[in-house]
Amino acid sequence: MKKLLFVVCALFGFMACTQNYIEEQSAIRTDVPETIKVGFEDNETRIQLNSAQKTVWTKGDLVSVFYRSNANQQWKYDGETGARTAELKRVDAGTSTRDMDRVVVVYPYNKDYYINPETYNVQATLPATQHYLANSYGTDGNIMVSSSEYNQFSLKSVCGWLKLQLTGDGAVVKSIKFRGNNDEQVAGELYINSSDATAMLASDMGGTDDNNAGGNLVFDDTILTEVVLDCGEGVTLGKSTTAFYIALPPQTFANGFTVEIEDTDGYAMEQSTAKTFVVERNTISPMAALEFVNPNRPTQPTPANNEIWYTNGSTTIPTTPRYIDVFGANIVSNTYDAKKECWVIKFDGKVTKIGWYAFAHCDSLTSVTIPDSVTEIEEGAFEDCSNLTSIIIPDSVTTIEDDAFYECTSLTSVTIPNSVTTIGDYAFYYCDSLTSVTIPDSVTKIGEYAFSGCNSLTSVTIGDSVTTIREGAFSWCESLSSVTIPDSVTSIGDCAFCRCYSLTSVTIGDSVTTIGDAAFSHCSSLTSVTIPNSVTTIEGCAFYECSNLTSVTIPDSVTTIGYSAFYECSSLTSVIIGDSVTTIESWAFNNCSSLTSITIPDSVTTIESCVFYGCTSLASVTIPDGVTEIGFAAFSDCSSLQEFNGKFASEDGRCLIIDDTLNSFAPAGLTEYIISNSVTKIGYEAFYDCSNLTSITIPDSVTSIGDFAFQNCFSLTSVTIPDSVTRIGRYAFDSCTSLTNVYCKATTPPVGDSWMFSDNASGRKIYVPMESVEAYKSASYWSGYSDYIEGCNF
Repeated sequence: MKKLLFVVCALFGFMACTQNYIEEQSAIRTDVPETIKVGFEDNETRIQLNSAQKTVWTKGDLVSVFYRSNANQQWKYDGETGARTAELKRVDAGTSTRDMDRVVVVYPYNKDYYINPETYNVQATLPATQHYLANSYGTDGNIMVSSSEYNQFSLKSVCGWLKLQLTGDGAVVKSIKFRGNNDEQVAGELYINSSDATAMLASDMGGTDDNNAGGNLVFDDTILTEVVLDCGEGVTLGKSTTAFYIALPPQTFANGFTVEIEDTDGYAMEQSTAKTFVVERNTISPMAALEFVNPNRPTQPTPANNEIWYTNGSTTIPTTPRYIDVFGANIVSNTYDAKKECWVIKFDGKVTKIGWYAFAHCDSLTSVTIPDSVTEIEEGAFEDCSNLTSIIIPDSVTTIEDDAFYECTSLTSVTIPNSVTTIGDYAFYYCDSLTSVTIPDSVTKIGEYAFSGCNSLTSVTIGDSVTTIREGAFSWCESLSSVTIPDSVTSIGDCAFCRCYSLTSVTIGDSVTTIGDAAFSHCSSLTSVTIPNSVTTIEGCAFYECSNLTSVTIPDSVTTIGYSAFYECSSLTSVIIGDSVTTIESWAFNNCSSLTSITIPDSVTTIESCVFYGCTSLASVTIPDGVTEIGFAAFSDCSSLQEFNGKFASEDGRCLIIDDTLNSFAPAGLTEYIISNSVTKIGYEAFYDCSNLTSITIPDSVTSIGDFAFQNCFSLTSVTIPDSVTRIGRYAFDSCTSLTNVYCKATTPPVGDSWMFSDNASGRKIYVPMESVEAYKSASYWSGYSDYIEGCNF
């Protein structure tokens, strides 16, 4: 009766002010932009999961936006899947009846969402049926909100999740049901505080209207006590765990919960716990792995422990394996079993291993089933079995050794069981028909070049126990499009993912400290990479020729950026370098031709040679005072560089010491320059090609002028060399075609070198102290300019 009375009163109220509402309605406010940007509260806030449970957006995501009004507008993300920040475009304007001072964003879009324009609280629905999405939440299984006055949207998760992990023998899961053992509400109406993402179930509100929650609405009192995860056409279970995520409202299940798993054959299996289960907002609660077994499902017979089954595509007897002592038991027979439709090798005891090169180069071998007594697949066991398409590895195997499946070029799939702890060097090298691989949580080591050359490999899942991805492990996997490196990994080896030409995104776990030499070199499709704060070293060529990488942030934890680390990343437009980097090694950003700006932090003391060579779009650089060395050609060919503040140092004359202004290759547009008194050497090619330079002041602190220091300074008309200078290098003022006056004050001629003043202005004069004229005219290398040397009373 109370509900009915409220509805009737509300109806009369609405009729009384219908005209006012019509006058106030507008299709859209005039201040609504075409696009807005939305990010995340933190790394634990998620829309979709990738395989390492990181935040990503998915192409096509729809979002409800209440843009300073109570109009439920539909906005859409059209970018590529995997982005951390979404630029949303408005699809539907909605109809506004009330204005608000704030903007509220709710994911996912639902046309039935309402907002209280006074409190900004949202009334939403957590669906009783959610939809499975591989390695992720369903798009309808994760409600998120953000409230902002200034268009700065950081979504916060409303729900928590149960992570159910299942294994099986090939059964296909159709659906999973979840219910609390106390009949708690697990779906239905939610009142959400848009500021902190806390939520209250409608049932907890007593089923009444509430102005402080969802607005002036009356909701159904139906208590939904069951959530169903619909798995569509079904999810096939194997020996590796498959994760299923069920979104739940934050609450405590005091008497535990029950899940019911149904397969496509109609068999259902229940699993229940009486332990208290707490669901916290924005938190995943994993269950221990559970094996799903349908006792009615026919299973493929398995070989006895004294047998190995294999096929060769015909009933023609293949060659018996050459080495009878590599199986841990002696061979008794090798015969064809028509009932099993395969060959059976029988042994005089349990088979404990597939030993050293046991089936190597068996071209006729097409499939193998190994008994569950085998613990090791030893070195080269199936090397170069070029027609082997499938192999069943039992749970007893703990080690897959070096070269085990080397160049098994027809192998399309392999299931590595949870018992395996080690995958050896070159274990699956050049298995170029292999399309996907899951490395289970039991594996701690992936050997060198283990999956190198697997050209058809499009996806790889790396288990949470792997600590090191060794050299070349996934190199030349030309079809691999994305990879997530789990938090267990501490180092990524040299060339680990080099030449993965289709790799577009990489997520690096929070424990990695070292990114090895050439780890991602030549990953020409890589557009983004997130380097975590755990990384201290980016080694040489780490991202060499990643030509589509557009931006990179080097965290504060990194101390060294290795040589050629980002060489020829030609799409790289911006770089943020963390505050702990002390050394930028040679060629680190060489030929990053799209790089327009870079901020070098105060921690940097050394910029080695050719670091920014060929960065033709780089317009400005600020070098901090702490920099003591800038190497040879550090900024060569930076043709757009006009603003520069730097400091140089060198012991070998191949770079320039200049305090608070230039680098070893001064900006091409430089017109005049005063070298500070702290400079002792003008280094190799210091002002090379400064074609607009008309004036240079060299202080008395300078003792040497390096080779090519002022070559091609076409506009320089006069130069004074102080008496402190003791050496002038070769070609130092070569091709200074406007240079008419050189004043060299030293009474003892500086040590010269070839072509010091070649190709200067015609009729140029070299003025030296009156008492030193003859000394200059007779000195090595100066004598060639004797016709131009004249005395001067300085």
